[in-house]
Amino acid sequence: MADARRLPPRLLWISPGTGLDHDLVRRLNLAAQAGLRGFQLREKASFARHLVDFAPSLRAALPGPESLLLVNDRVDVCRAAGYDGVQLSHASISIRSARAQLGADAWIGASVHDERQLASAEDEGADFVIVSPVFLVRKRGMAPAPPLGLLGLRTLSRRSALPVLALGGIHGGNVLEVLDQGVHGVAVQSAVASAADPRAVVADLLAKLGS
Repeated sequence: MADARRLPPRLLWISPGTGLDHDLVRRLNLAAQAGLRGFQLREKASFARHLVDFAPSLRAALPGPESLLLVNDRVDVCRAAGYDGVQLSHASISIRSARAQLGADAWIGASVHDERQLASAEDEGADFVIVSPVFLVRKRGMAPAPPLGLLGLRTLSRRSALPVLALGGIHGGNVLEVLDQGVHGVAVQSAVASAADPRAVVADLLAKLGS
């Protein structure tokens, strides 16, 4: 059963999905130097063995009990490599099944886009939810999902009994208005992945989040 009192870091960086390489570790180290304590490895094209082998490099960048290291979807990888937990979508293994396999101490986040998915995440015992997309996000080869907008984010945030991290087109220029919608924090991807100076970006976001 998830502990509702636990709070994830207020800033979570999600890897860009471009592969497991030195630049990813370099950026994570720079982000951690600026105070980042939350990271989700989301590399769907990588084999399970590579995700396991890559874990020590990520853990070295984010050591200590206050850091949160998640892997996307892969409960097997989480168990094998000692990640702190998993981030699950509505198409993933169920939260209940993941909890049964990983135990009460594991972190389980749920990605949600509407009230139905939010209710399911609450019912099944997620620790927190990532609500997206807040703003329009364009991905190569994919039609953009309709954004929730600030009003949609506010509606889900007020409805949620779980901590909410907002995701989708968030950066230093709009993070304060996102925070005003009642969310616990934010998750970002390209804001760090494409930054010329990841340390500066993370430091700015954390300062605005009050972390």
